[in-house]
Amino acid sequence: MAIQTAQGKENLAVAYGDAADFAALYTTAPGATAGTEVTGGGYARQPLTWAPGTVDGVVTATATFNVPAGVTVRGGGVHTLVTGGVYLDGATLPDQAFGSAGTYTLTLTFTQS
Repeated sequence: MAIQTAQGKENLAVAYGDAADFAALYTTAPGATAGTEVTGGGYARQPLTWAPGTVDGVVTATATFNVPAGVTVRGGGVHTLVTGGVYLDGATLPDQAFGSAGTYTLTLTFTQS
């Protein structure tokens, strides 16, 4: 059965955001499992605050990370805890190489269809 109502889709999108509490960056592309997470240089998973828009089944969040020099970011994902926890979802990102330490802002969107 497909979800037919905008409110039903919104409720599921908000539930996803309630579970996906922390964002992560990876040096390898994630898939059914998380990629290899960035380490060092002040990097840490970042807490997420998901914002629902109109009642449309879409929630969004952003997170900004410290990335150490010599790292290439290739993916991002969401987890239930700041360390360990359950990997929920992820995606490949355009490669971004950091020759020197910097920051990376990840924008996340979940759409319940």
